[in-house]
Order: sequence, then C-alpha cells, then structure tokens
Amino acid sequence: MAQLATMPLEKLPLLSLDLETTGLNTARDRVIQIGMIDPNNPASASQIMVQPSIDIPQSSTAIHGISAEDVASADPFTVAFRACRDAMADKVVIGYNIGFDLAILSAETERHGVEWQWGSALCLRQLATIALGRDAMLMMGDLDALAAHYDIDITRRHSALGDAEICAQLYFAMLDDLKEKSITSFGEARRAVSQLDEERLATSRAGWIDVASQKQLGSTSGGHISSSPLSRIDPYPYRHRISEIMMTNPLILDEDCSLHEAAVELRERRTDCAFVGKDSTTITGIISERDIVRAMALPIDEVDRARHIKLHKIMSSPVISVQESDYLHVALGRIARHDIRHLGVTDDKGSLLGWLSTRELIRQRVSDAIIVGDEIEQATDGIQIGKAIASLPNLAASLLSENVVASDIARVISSQYRTALGRCAMLAETKIISQKGPVPRAYAVLMLGSGGRDESLLAADQDHAIIYDDKSEPIKSDEQDKIQAWFEALGQTISDMMNEAGIPYCKGGVMSSSPQWCKPLSLWRKTIGDWCRKAGPDDLLSVDIFFDFALIHGDTHLGVRLKQAIMGRAARQPQFLKLIARSVTNQMGGIGLFGKLKMVNGRFEIKKHMLLPLIEVMRVLAISHSLQHRNSYERAKALFEMRAVPAEIMQLAEDIQFCMRLVLRQQIYDISDGLPPVTDITLDQLSKSEQKLLKTISGRVQRLDQLLQDCLF
Repeated sequence: MAQLATMPLEKLPLLSLDLETTGLNTARDRVIQIGMIDPNNPASASQIMVQPSIDIPQSSTAIHGISAEDVASADPFTVAFRACRDAMADKVVIGYNIGFDLAILSAETERHGVEWQWGSALCLRQLATIALGRDAMLMMGDLDALAAHYDIDITRRHSALGDAEICAQLYFAMLDDLKEKSITSFGEARRAVSQLDEERLATSRAGWIDVASQKQLGSTSGGHISSSPLSRIDPYPYRHRISEIMMTNPLILDEDCSLHEAAVELRERRTDCAFVGKDSTTITGIISERDIVRAMALPIDEVDRARHIKLHKIMSSPVISVQESDYLHVALGRIARHDIRHLGVTDDKGSLLGWLSTRELIRQRVSDAIIVGDEIEQATDGIQIGKAIASLPNLAASLLSENVVASDIARVISSQYRTALGRCAMLAETKIISQKGPVPRAYAVLMLGSGGRDESLLAADQDHAIIYDDKSEPIKSDEQDKIQAWFEALGQTISDMMNEAGIPYCKGGVMSSSPQWCKPLSLWRKTIGDWCRKAGPDDLLSVDIFFDFALIHGDTHLGVRLKQAIMGRAARQPQFLKLIARSVTNQMGGIGLFGKLKMVNGRFEIKKHMLLPLIEVMRVLAISHSLQHRNSYERAKALFEMRAVPAEIMQLAEDIQFCMRLVLRQQIYDISDGLPPVTDITLDQLSKSEQKLLKTISGRVQRLDQLLQDCLF
C-alpha cells in the first residue's frame, strides 16, 4: 500500500470498523460484536456476533444491549474474526477512536494465537480535531455530538454496525473541512494527526494503539525480503479465481444462425460475444461483435449477402477456455499467448459456464511472471520447463512481500508444478508412442502429496502415479506385461524429464516409473483396500502420499472412479481411520525440555512437528465425513460448515497457513543464500510475536489427540 501516501482522501480504499466489547480494558476485555462496512460499497455491510467466553458485565450490557443469551450460540473469536481480517486486507481502517478497537483485536489475536497485523488506519476523532480544532472537539466530546454537527442521522447507536455506518458517513462529511486545512491526501492526513501529541499520549496511556505513529507498520518478520526486481508483479491475478470475475449466462447460438440474427441477439443482450453450439456441453465456436463489424465492412453490394452468412462459416474454432476454478493469471497468460479477446469458462466436465472479456481485464498487467504457466505449456523439453519454473522463487517472494496469504501462494506454486507434470506427460506420451506404438489403454497421470492438495512450496520433488483402464475391456493375460511395460516406460520418461526440469527424483521412489505407482484400475482398487485393511506403518505412509491426488493428464473418468474407490473403502473402514488418527497422537508439537522448541542442526522441524500432524487431522476428518475436498483449508471450511466438528477446526487451518508462510519465507532466504530449500526453519529470523505464536500452535498440536478422540471414537 505504498501508493497510499499520495492518494486523495476521497479515493482511499476504506473499511469503517466498530466493535462492541465486554468493557474498556484493552488487555482484558473481549469482543462480542463486530460491525464493518466499505463506504464505497454499502452492500458490504455486515455485523458478526462473537462468543467472548467470559461474562458480560451488566454495566456493558446497559450500553450496547448485548447479553450473554445473545451470544450464547455465536462463533468464537477465532472463527468470527476471519471475515473481519479478510475485509481489512488492503484497506485503510477508519473509526471513532479506532486505536481502541485495534488494541482489542490485537489482544484477542495474541490471546487466541491468531496471525494478524493491522495495516493502515485513521482515527476520526483525530481527523475531526484537525478539521474543527481542539477547542471545538473538547466541547463536542463524543461521536453523537460530532455526528450532529455534520447533520448525520444517528440510528442503531451502540451497535457495532450502526456506529460503523455513522463513521463511514462522518469521514466523507469531514473532507471539505480538511481540504480547507490543505489536507487532501492520506499522507497529509497522517502527518497532521501525528502532531497531536497530547491526544496521542492520552490514548497510548490507556493501552490503545497509536494509529498516528509515523513508523512503518505491519512487518511480521525479523528478516527482509527484497522485491524490487519484481515490482511489476501484480498479486491480484494470483489471489482471485476466474469464478469471481467471469460473466455468466453466456449467449449460445446455433451454428445455422445468420450473421444478422446474431447481431440482433448481441445487441439485445448487450454483450460482445456469442458462443456457437447446440447447448453448453457442445460448444463448437465463438463469434464476437468484431467479426460482425468485419463482415459489414464489405463492399455495399455484398453487405446484404453478408447478413445471411451462417455462423459456422465465420466463427472462431476451437474455443480457447479456462476452468472456473483456475486463477486469473491462467486466463491472462492464455489471452496473451493466443492473442484473443474472449475466453470461455467451463466447469471441470467441460460445460460452458460463462466467459471472460479483455474489456473486463484491461486493468490487469500481463507480465513475464504471470505467463509462467503458458511458457511451460509451450516447452518442448525438460530444460525449457526448468527455465520457466526457475522464476517461481522470485514470484513467491514478491507475493509474500505483498502479504498474499500463504495458501494462495502455495496454490500458485502447485499450479505451476502441475502444469510442468502435465506438459512432461504430454511430451513423454509422444516419445513413447514413437518408440513402442500407440497408447494401449486409456490412462491418467496423478500428482500426489502436497502438489495434489495445492500446498506445494519451493522444496518440491516428484510424487506422481499412473492409473490405466482395465475395466472397460479386460486385459488378456498375454498382453498384461506388454501394456505394463508401456506405461512404466512412460513413467520413466516423465520422471527423467521432470528431473531435467529441476524437480528432482523422489528419494522414496514415489514415481510412476515404479510398478508400485503404475497400475491398472483394478489393482489400484485392491491396493487401496489393502492399505485400509492392514493399516501398517508403510500403508499409512502410502495413504499420506496418495489420498490427496489430483488428476493432471489423461482420462478424467479414471480419476473419478479411483477417488470413489478411495472414499468408499476408507469410509467403510472406521478402524482404519482410527489407526491413522493414532499416528497423530502423542505429538508434542516440537516442544522439548523447559518448554522450548526442539532444534536439530540449528533449525526447527516445523513440517514434522506441526504441518504434517495438522494436515493429517484434516485428511482423517474429511474422509470420515466422505468429503471430496483435497486442500486442507477447504476441508476445514467444509467440516466447519457441516458443524461436524468443533469450531476450532478453522483455527487449525489458520495454523497450517501460518506454518506454511514461515517455511516459504525460510525457503526464499535459503535460495537467496545459495542453499537448497528445505522445510526446517531458523528461529532467529522470527519476530517475538511469531515465536510466541509458534509455541501457541505447538500447544494446539498437542491437543490434536483429544480432538480426534472426540470426533472419531
């Protein structure tokens, strides 16, 4: 948010925030209601009740009217705060005496072990003191009087949302008075309020946060990540999925529709493109208003004939598309590579859901980093793939410095690894066909482990498998060895190409070049059944690697059938789930003697002691409720929404994100120092608050056993 300093006050990205609490002691009292609204988007208004876990004094209830009964069924702070934290991201928070609210939130997040740092804020009382003068503010004294001065109706006073709405109106009402004081930008407002020494000192003594401080805020790291070489990278395309911005209800016209009829439909629908086909599942082409303009630019005696041209004669085909679950950077890269203006958006089965237009994406910058995925898709060998992947550490560093959440960065990294594996599979298939003949059976390449969960960081290795069809048509006994050899050769070529690209061979041999990880569907089903039935140490390890697979290349139906086999067998084996659960038990969260974090060779094994147990818990609980989600955060969210497990599940998901962020930051440091990236971290680069939060998480890891006992036994 460095550009904020020169931004006009009326153009700031704002969030008006107010809290109702159990009292006025910032260190001891708790949040019971959160109200917030984006003044530029009234529809964003929301009010959240919070279970404080302590008594609400009658004296407080007398002010805000909230009693213990009102919050008895409300979510705890760790759950309720997520929406508030997301709303505050990249916004300037405003409120009357906002330093009190931020101090309460800081105390609550520290108390509950929630990662959060406030960014930028403006106190309306301080701004009013500048706009109206100290004497006037001494006479007014409170929000009611200030609102009355600016003729703002007071409704729902002392409710969190009511006060937030008053503050939103008050902010804009003060702008003219501030302008008369030559205060028109955020930087000028910050400098002005920083001179209110007496007011700031009084609030600081009360334990409030000094939002007028000129020091740089929001740093959570003891180290520093330089992103100056990557200043062109815009994190927006990596934060938002296509489903969030695509246009829906696409116009679909029959291929025998005339150009004139299409023009009429486009005008009536006020859209700039139409898809050609019978329905959303059979799209054969696309036509845009530019195509119609070109046709109408014919000589005058040919225009009439042009009006009757059938769409199938001038449409563009095939339609370039993306999936709704892809991130925006995928769409931007595809538009740049194909030099087109429209993209179809499909679901995972290929049905048309909507479209994207460059008109809507014009503000996005298509930089080299954004089109990494398409560079991989154009690669002709492992070396070229490796050149594209080599930019991932710089990209990750840039996104991390922009405070993009760790799970989203991991998704970006995972998507590139998946693209690399898919490209290697395509190139390998072409090579093996030239050597051993055509593909003998329908097959699919699967990515396993963290890549399958969308949780890859920068220390990736190869975890992949092959499944091929032996159900649609049984394989004859004299053909089995030949078919198996074909797919093992494919797997070996994939492995070699991935290694050439800089993604090393898996030390544990989890690669499709091995017969253990290259099997027909029937044998995979039997293997999964054996894992679930025997549940020995090696079986549990295989489960950890395999159960989160994602289909990367090949026959989609094979992946669906295998996922059904996994869920069916696991759900029918409660004893199996209990054995997995027991593998998580007795975790000490990496705590050794005297409550200190255990160190090995000067580093803390955060993956071993925290990430893996937390991820395992999410997997076990998801399988026990037959959830298809692969990503840990999505699993936690689905479990929470089902009310199937205690609400603390969302805090555990937050813990995973925090740990991933620390690992990712360490990997970037190590790479910049010429060291290979690993999953262990040094503690001396952590801030005191991060070290404290890490110990809080270790305490939660130690209680995972009880959580699983409550949910499974």
